[in-house]
Amino acid sequence: MIALLKKWWHSLGVMEPKALVYKKFKDHRLFTANVFLFGAFLGVILWIWDYITDPVGAQETVLLRSFFLILLVEYLMVRRWKNPYILGWMALALVLLTLMDYLVILTHLEGGMVYGIAGFMFYMLLPPIAFQAFPLWLNILGIIIIAAFPQLFAEAGFVDGFQQANYAVLIWPAASIAILIQYFYARSYHHRYEMEKALEHLSYTDMLSGLYNRRYFMETFHNLLEHAKVSGSSLGLLIADIDRFKLINDRYGHPVGDEVIRSLSALLAREVGAAGIVARIGGEEFGILLPDTDMEASSKIAEQLRLATAQMRIDLQYEEPLAFTISIGMAVSDNKSDVAALFKKADQALYKAKQSGRNRVCST
Repeated sequence: MIALLKKWWHSLGVMEPKALVYKKFKDHRLFTANVFLFGAFLGVILWIWDYITDPVGAQETVLLRSFFLILLVEYLMVRRWKNPYILGWMALALVLLTLMDYLVILTHLEGGMVYGIAGFMFYMLLPPIAFQAFPLWLNILGIIIIAAFPQLFAEAGFVDGFQQANYAVLIWPAASIAILIQYFYARSYHHRYEMEKALEHLSYTDMLSGLYNRRYFMETFHNLLEHAKVSGSSLGLLIADIDRFKLINDRYGHPVGDEVIRSLSALLAREVGAAGIVARIGGEEFGILLPDTDMEASSKIAEQLRLATAQMRIDLQYEEPLAFTISIGMAVSDNKSDVAALFKKADQALYKAKQSGRNRVCST
């Protein structure tokens, strides 16, 4: 039953991807925190409503109203913690505690159950407004639980005079609207998230090769080098260049040159795999980052790429298949390396490989 429910929720888009949930939390966390801050003090200030409703009974609700300050716990946690799942459950629990407190407050006021029933609408506003930072499925579940909680609490005999019929007529249509608001907002956010991901991918992708572009490569280079310094590991850098690429373009034309770049890009991405980052950083020049890789391992990978390229053939319709080679310059970081210096070392090593005959791997 649970598996079928999850499958149905997935089909409706209620079960959002984890990456989306964390992105949504990052975007909404401050707003959500401030709503809980506002709710904490609003719950206390509404003692004025208690006094207007029943000045005598309001004397007994002062401490009960101060209990709303428990919402400050969620305010602090949302600002400090980064797990939207745990914080979402905590938010729901705290809201239910204040809802229970509100029910008790109404029992201390003469006619409170009659006049205070509209106050439950405030709780229907909380998930659509305050729970935006949390997963959609938790929001929907929260709305249903929050709506049903007073009825269950009254049915268990904990409060007297609860207006069951009036409450149901008022709350359940409001709960349905709240669920629809949450659902359509979440779907709209999901669409925007996918659009942003697509745009980000385009901004970091080289259109011809399908690899990362120089911008992404340099940003990642900086981040990985900083990580290597902190962790005490090494970062391997390879710069590969297609040998005599201008002659290929001049003899066979640019369409064949483009096919050479595409074929080499696919080979590099396949051979390096998850072990590193491959990018096209110039016309026929490629950069490869190898995290946690020392000189010996970097040299082995570079030689593997050189040999695989030399064995590859580009099919030409009316001529012999085209073979080509690459030269590779290699450098490995130490704890004093910076991006400019390490890149210069690899570039000098590439120049050395070119000058000493091409189709080889060199290091400084």
